[in-house]
Amino acid sequence: MIVFGVWPGVVSTDLVRLETFIDAPPEDVERTAEALRDLAKGTERFYVRCYRSYRGPHAPTPPNPVPYLGDGRVVDYVLGYSSPEADPDGFADAVRAAVREVAELGGGKLQVCEEVNVAAPLDGGSPGCYEALGAGLAAALDERTRLGVDVAIGFNAAVALPGDPFWAAVQSAVAPEVLARVDFLGLDFFPDVFRPVPADALAGAVTHVVRSFRESASAIGIPASVPIHITETGWPTGPENSEEQQVRVMESVARTVLGLAAEIGVDTYEIFGLRDGLSSGPRENRFGLLRDDYSAKPVYETVKRLIAEHSS
Repeated sequence: MIVFGVWPGVVSTDLVRLETFIDAPPEDVERTAEALRDLAKGTERFYVRCYRSYRGPHAPTPPNPVPYLGDGRVVDYVLGYSSPEADPDGFADAVRAAVREVAELGGGKLQVCEEVNVAAPLDGGSPGCYEALGAGLAAALDERTRLGVDVAIGFNAAVALPGDPFWAAVQSAVAPEVLARVDFLGLDFFPDVFRPVPADALAGAVTHVVRSFRESASAIGIPASVPIHITETGWPTGPENSEEQQVRVMESVARTVLGLAAEIGVDTYEIFGLRDGLSSGPRENRFGLLRDDYSAKPVYETVKRLIAEHSS
């Protein structure tokens, strides 16, 4: 069984300059909740991914996850580290509070930091990000044990192949006993988005990335029993990217990963994201399964079918 999930928020800012797009339609909570209920129908567990930022300029998205939870839908809480100066102790305190918040929301999982191997505006642009990761993971695991709550603890990265400095940095900053106790390792990857991949090479490229990610994790002491979570994946539509091509790419990537799931230990697959922030905006705004007016793109039914096939 694979646990699926989706980010219900929308990107309404330029991810480089952090400028807000004032034309982005606001989130309609009920229509978002309706789509999540539809996608998650029949599943035992379905993750609703939520982003929070420690000392950062980013607004919480979604602002309130509560309307989206229930009937097996649980929170996947991401606490990013955006401190302007090194602050691992303050971040550790914030992580402990996040564990308590996830528990109060009915359980789920907590991702400590967001892509520490990617520069600003992601966590790799913040001073002391790896030290914060180590302190945050240790604090989360200890708080979870103290409370005895149902909160899975882990961290993630963008694509990091063998030899990437990320792995050595994690090994230096995170204690071995902490690495051995994490509940998941997340992978954010967007095949054919930031680097074009020919259609006939896509499955092979995806296979190489996921296998290499597992091998690299094992090499720094993360047990093979720790599952990989695909924490973000998607493909944007727009003038240069047809909606039909979105279906082909996303289905190919998903079926390739799901075919490797038992071999490599992938047990969670999460989509970025549910709805376009602005369907006429830059491509960062066009990853949705739905257009900005909540009408469904063709890929919506494809993803719904994949969820039904693989989550039972």
